[in-house]
Formats: sequence, structure tokens, C-alpha cells
Amino acid sequence: METKEHLNLIKDFPIPSREEWKQSVIDSLKGADYDRVMHTKTYEGITLNPIYTLDDIKDLPFTGALPGQAPYHRGNDPKKKLTEGWKVAQAYSTANLKTLNEELLHALQRGLSMINLRLKHSDRPDGITISKTKELSTILKGIDLKAAPLYVQLDMDDPDIFGFLAEHCDREGIELSDLQGAIGYDPTGEFARIGSTSMPLDELWQKVSDAVINRANRAPKMPCFIIDGTVYEAAGASSTQELGFVLSTAIGYIHGLTASGMDINTVAPLISVKLSLGSNFFMEIAKVRAFRLLWAEMIRAWDGNAESQKVWIHGKTATFNKTTYDLYVNMLRTTTEAFSGVIGGVDSLEVDRFDALVNENTEFASRIARNQQLILAEEAHFGKVLDPAGGCYYIESLTHELAAKAWHLMQELDTQGGMIKCLIAGKIHEMIAVSANARIDAVHTRKDVFVGVNMYANPDDAELLTSETSAAQTESAVKLSHGALPKTRSVAQLEALRARIAPAKAKIFLLNMGSVAEYKARADFASGFFAVGGFEVISSNGFSDINEAVEAARASSAKAFCICSTDENYESLVAPLCEKLGQHMILAGYPKDKVEDYRKQGIDVFIHIRANLYDTLSDLASKLGVNQ
Repeated sequence: METKEHLNLIKDFPIPSREEWKQSVIDSLKGADYDRVMHTKTYEGITLNPIYTLDDIKDLPFTGALPGQAPYHRGNDPKKKLTEGWKVAQAYSTANLKTLNEELLHALQRGLSMINLRLKHSDRPDGITISKTKELSTILKGIDLKAAPLYVQLDMDDPDIFGFLAEHCDREGIELSDLQGAIGYDPTGEFARIGSTSMPLDELWQKVSDAVINRANRAPKMPCFIIDGTVYEAAGASSTQELGFVLSTAIGYIHGLTASGMDINTVAPLISVKLSLGSNFFMEIAKVRAFRLLWAEMIRAWDGNAESQKVWIHGKTATFNKTTYDLYVNMLRTTTEAFSGVIGGVDSLEVDRFDALVNENTEFASRIARNQQLILAEEAHFGKVLDPAGGCYYIESLTHELAAKAWHLMQELDTQGGMIKCLIAGKIHEMIAVSANARIDAVHTRKDVFVGVNMYANPDDAELLTSETSAAQTESAVKLSHGALPKTRSVAQLEALRARIAPAKAKIFLLNMGSVAEYKARADFASGFFAVGGFEVISSNGFSDINEAVEAARASSAKAFCICSTDENYESLVAPLCEKLGQHMILAGYPKDKVEDYRKQGIDVFIHIRANLYDTLSDLASKLGVNQ
């Protein structure tokens, strides 16, 4: 009788220990330092390990919780998640209200599930103006607010949108107390974003308190606060900083309201948050989950009940990492950002158009942004999976580290008086500047690659004007001495440099010397390097004769000349080429022991893999007289 031999994978392939795995990696590194090569430091101050195991999370107190259980890092309501998924909340800012209504009705039939209105503000002039109930009713005509909740971020000077909504609901026979969504203030975030307030702080707080009491009585399911973390992300804040700032802001609001006699279980459900979603995929997943941990811990400290320990998180794709060159790459960026938000468990999600920076509000771009979410929900089926990140050693560990660092930051801010006082003192500006400068430097040195900008730049890509604006000057009761938090992007300086250089059409001739094998790698590198700055590159098939190369270079009408070959060949090439061609000589490479000699022989600029792109290209442009 035949017997089947069962495969025993554990017996045949024993699980290696962590030490065995590490030794195997060390052997493969061929002498390189393990800690330097295999550990990655992030802008959040977290060092990422090359591998994570059960040992990394076995002592974490939250990993045993199921979706829907405290501390809710795996989501607030698993049943609702499976039946409804997240809210598709694309932002709309069309000024013509009838046209806006048509756009919303059209989008609602194609997947939109939350009415996200972007109001016109001093620093956002392309928004909607609503000054009376009739105008809001025009926007909402034919829209079921129970199926598609209303979401509006308010500034303190905005009209009473909630009052308009209440009147609209009375006219339409809608029970206001049943409505969800959010019509929310964030005076702290607004102060940081604009740099001033139009009313004294005590008057501002009284207006907020009155709004909270009104909301608690009339629409307790509709938050009165939308704490906006994207304000800090847009200035270059790290994930730790964004979480810490948002948490500190929430504590300030809760402390003020409970001190005035309101109950924590009344106040907490009236607060929602908006978090940015950047390109660091796993970090962004962990960020959403970490904030839920932080929120639950904070509310428990106030003796809040289980429902109060849940928080609505609205995710929005980031702006600091977007580009105006090679716009379609933004589509790839927002896709991974939306993906991370969904995996992290946002309750509603807003994906920016890939062309949002250049203000090309096209139907195509809007449809793509909406459909990015629909593909994740309907084709990838992520709306049918509860916390797919749960149990992942890496993400659970990262969630814990982010939460711990953000909590520590919150405590640091608390000892200095909270967010408002730290904004006034310039502390927030200083902290964000450290993170932003590190991220910008990583772009300039190509540690962080941005396709189409600092790597693989398309020479034919035209300059596009951005729609970025500053806050208009208005009368202010209180001003930040350091001004509003800057709105910038990690590639902004490189893009501005390219926009200044490209119109001059300055040409650089590549002196490709020797065989193809000798010059090609550096010639390709040089072409890509100069394209980042908008220089026109003239290449060649290579020269074996110096005089022939010089003749071709002079005939090219180029303003600068870049020698491309091997370090060995440079010893005999640099001196005669510099002597015959004169100024504006560039060398592809950085032979350390010869740099000073080559400078004396006439090399003005060295380009190499460790060079700072911005500094090098800016210096070159200045030497050529085209960076004006």
C-alpha cells in the first residue's frame, strides 16, 4: 500500500534565528558597517530596523485589541467599515453656486460620498463664498445630507455656516440632530496658517465656546472642530510634529471647555482632526493608527467614556512633496498616499488633483483624483477588510514609536504653555524649520528622489505657474511675531532655479573622452545633472583626440564644457583641455586626491553623486551669468 509523504517545511527549512540572519547580512556587506548601512534614520527621529519580529511588539499593550475595541487604533466601528467603507471627500471650490451644485450631483453619482466645501479665505482666494442660507441651499439642492454628510473647514471670520445649515434643514424637513459630517473651527491652526487673528484671543475663545454649546444642543453628531494638521505638514513638519501639534491643540480646546463646566463626553465627540498623508508609505499608515492611540489615551486621562475615546480622522494628501514639473508623477504620489490612508484607517479621505498646484481645475484631474479612491475601494476591496495592517511587526512597532514621540512632544509643549503660547514664542516655527530644512537638503543632495525634478528631469517640460498664495493683509488684533508658518515644498527651490535658468537656454558641451565604456556612465550622469537646472546639454560620440574635442566644443556655441571620462584619463586630459578652452570648465567626478590640482589647472565646478544639486547648479549659473 502506497503512503504519501507529507511535506514538513519547518523540518526541511528550519526558521533561522535573528542572529543567524544578521550574520548572513553582515557577510554579504563585505566589510561595510552593518548599523550604518542597514538602519535608516527618519525625519521623525526614528531609526528603522532592517527586520522586525514578534520580539519587537510582544510587550506593546495595544496589539491584542480587535477592530472596534479600545484603544481604537484599528478603527472605530468595524461593522460600519465593512458596510460603508470610508467617505470619499473630494474638496470642491467652484465659485458659481449653481455650477457647484451640478458638479456635486454629478460626482455623487460617480462615487463621491461626502460634501467637502472649500471656502474662500484670505490665503485661499479660489474658494466658495457663502453669506446666507439661500446660497447654501443652492449648493445642497437635491443632495441627501444623511447619505453624503457636509464637511466644511471654517475660519473665525467666516459667516455662520452651521446656522445656515440649520435653517436649510428646517425648510427641507431634515432632522438636524441626526446629521453627521463636520462644520469645524481650528483657531489655533488658523493662527499658525495666517499668522494673525482679527479679534482678541478672549473674544475668539468666547465665539468658539458659544459655537460648541450650540452644536452640542442641536447637532451632537457633527463636530464643531476640525483640527488641521495639514497646516504644519505644508510648512515641512515631520509626522511626529504633526501628531504632537494636533494633540496639543486638542488638549488646549478640551481644557478650556471642560474648565468652563462642559463634560468631556460632550466635548470630545465634537472634535475631529485632519491629518496629512505623505509619501512615506508605512510611516503614514502608522501615523493614522498612532493618533487614535494618542486620542484614546488622552480622553481616558479625562475619564472619558468609550465613545469619547473614538475620533473621526479626515485624511488629505500632502502638499510639501508635490511638484509643478512632470505633473503626472503627482498622480503616483497621491495614489500611494491615498493607499496609506486607507490602510491606516481614515474615516474620510480627500485626494488632491495631480495638477492642483498649477490651478488647472480640469474635469479629468478631478475625476482621476476621485477614482483613485474608488479603485482602492471597489477593485482592491480595501473597504471590505478590517485593519489589514494589524499584526504587522513593522507597522505595529512604528505605530508605538510615533505615538510615544508625539506624546513626548505634546508634554514638552504643555510645559511651555501649550500651542498658542509656543506659536507666539516662535517655538513651533523653529521646530518645523529643522524638519523642513532636513527634507529640502535631502532633495538637493538626491537622498530623496523626486522624479521629474531632481532626477530624470524632462528637458522639454515647460515651466508652470503655481497657484500658491500668501494670506492677504487684513486688520489684526493679534499677530505672530514670526509671521505665518511658511507654505513651501521640498522641491520649490530647485523648481525656481530651473525656471530662472531654462529661458536663457545656456548650453553645456560634454567633452566625452575615450571609449564608450570610459565616458558613458559619467556623460549620462552629467546630462541628468544639468537637466535638473534647465541647461541644454550637447553630447557627442566621444573623442580620442584632444584637439578634435576642442574644435567641436568651440563650434558648439556652448557656454561651459564638462569633461567626462575616467579618473585615470583625467590626469592627462584636464590640463590641456582647460588650457585650450579657458573658463567655465566642469569635471564629472570627484577624484579627492586631485581636486585641488584640477582647480589650479582650470576646473571651476565638480559634479558628482554627493554634490548638492541646488548649490552646484546655482553656482554654475552664476558663473555663466544666467541665474538672474
